[in-house]
Amino acid sequence: MVVPLSKLTKGNVAYIDSIVANQAFGELDTLVGRRLADLGFSKGVPVEVVAAGVFGKGPFAVRLSNLSQFSLRAAEASKILCHINK
Repeated sequence: MVVPLSKLTKGNVAYIDSIVANQAFGELDTLVGRRLADLGFSKGVPVEVVAAGVFGKGPFAVRLSNLSQFSLRAAEASKILCHINK
């Protein structure tokens, strides 16, 4: 099952499937996607939701398999599609 990272809850571990467009970023969407890829959000990489904002609406603190930890806004988290089961 593929879901946006923004739909995961604290403690969920998933595997990144792809980075998709989000109209919330307008013409900057490509740059935001590139930035996420440069940070290590790549296909197949495990990602764990460490914390989520009030009511699970972001920001999201996430940890990649290389132990890098990032805080993502809800719109950024929505760009990252994840497999819950690998």
